[in-house]
Amino acid sequence: MISRSHMTVDPLSRDRMLLVGHSLGDSELLDGLRVRYPELTIATCDSYLSGIAELARRPARAVVAYVDPSLTQLDNAVAGLREAAGQETKLVLCCRPESEPLARRVLASGADDYLLYPLETGELDAAIGYARLATTPGVELTAAPAASMAELAELSSVLAGIAEQPRVLLERIAELTRMAVGARGAMVVVEGATATSGEVAAKPAISTPLTSASGVIGQLSVGEHTEGPYAPGDTQKLTHYATVFSHILEAAAKQRQWRQLAVTDECSGLPNRRYLHERLDEILARAAAEHFHVTLLVFDIDDFKAYNDEYGHDAGDEILRVTGGLFRQHCREQDIVSRYGGDEFVVVFWDPEGPRVAGSRHPDCALAVLERFTEALRSQIFPCLGPSGEGHLTISGGLATYPWDASTRETLLKRADEALLAAKRAGKNRIFLIGQAHER
Repeated sequence: MISRSHMTVDPLSRDRMLLVGHSLGDSELLDGLRVRYPELTIATCDSYLSGIAELARRPARAVVAYVDPSLTQLDNAVAGLREAAGQETKLVLCCRPESEPLARRVLASGADDYLLYPLETGELDAAIGYARLATTPGVELTAAPAASMAELAELSSVLAGIAEQPRVLLERIAELTRMAVGARGAMVVVEGATATSGEVAAKPAISTPLTSASGVIGQLSVGEHTEGPYAPGDTQKLTHYATVFSHILEAAAKQRQWRQLAVTDECSGLPNRRYLHERLDEILARAAAEHFHVTLLVFDIDDFKAYNDEYGHDAGDEILRVTGGLFRQHCREQDIVSRYGGDEFVVVFWDPEGPRVAGSRHPDCALAVLERFTEALRSQIFPCLGPSGEGHLTISGGLATYPWDASTRETLLKRADEALLAAKRAGKNRIFLIGQAHER
């Protein structure tokens, strides 16, 4: 699921109110709202589907949605609006007095409040938390084709999948496309990745491009209709969904970029502490279920502060970057090398293929990596340190292994750190296992 709080949003796009539903589009109401809220752009959509599409394109400060008792699966429609709007946006339902029980019931689908129609602006002020904002230019909206409640429910599922793996999102888009136009099969292709739903047609009956600000990013296509030829409205609906999906895919791509930045150390380019904690918890949970070992190495650069003081922080950053990259080069593919903070690094050695042979000692693989790394470190040139830089850097570290030395992330890190401190006290330039030393 994606939250609008995690997205880069133009602040001006928050300075508007979106009205969803035919009964909220009458001119008298619109005129009154524009007078009441002169700093807000008042935009309208005639259906929940077009409201979801518009919110995927551009957020709003508040969404007011009309509760139509003739709509089935209204809960899913409201949930879809909430997914598209994000948690920061106020979602207020509006109903006629006879529909109040229905509005009260669907509040649990994600709405913040409900009001009786015709709207009282004072009540609306309180419901949306109104405050005076900067003026926003108007927004031109286009009407969306009619959509079933089943489509809205599936669209809610698509929106909830923004944070999942790209393939899962594409599969949900393909399924919704097939359902929406009644096709025997649908296919979505985005930047080389493909997902299908239903029959795979050798030649598509209808196709439309998926686009972003940078141009075409893919294609949405369907095979033959299940009940004969397609109607003009089907083509229009496919084009409309292509626009909706393009915005969703763009948001998903941005979220993946932000997620990557959030778990990457800016200086070294390695995974950071946040990533290490999340991934180590996952690995230890799997190790507990599958009965394999996990070894943790905590190491730092000996006398790093002296290098920083003598050569400057730029030189210190280069040492961290080169040292971390060098260790990554000598690790196995599945092992995790992360910068934990300062000049301290944490490495996770594990075997995703499953339990190791009975009686094997998992730290052996870590020591083999350390042999390769320290040998490379002896000949590594650090230009920032000048002619005397080659071979001068050393590291000290501590090793601890699950489940022998600890059973949780916190205790495993603590035991490895204790071994590191013992290595420092013993004279540096060495690696300590719990209970024994391994000098480099």
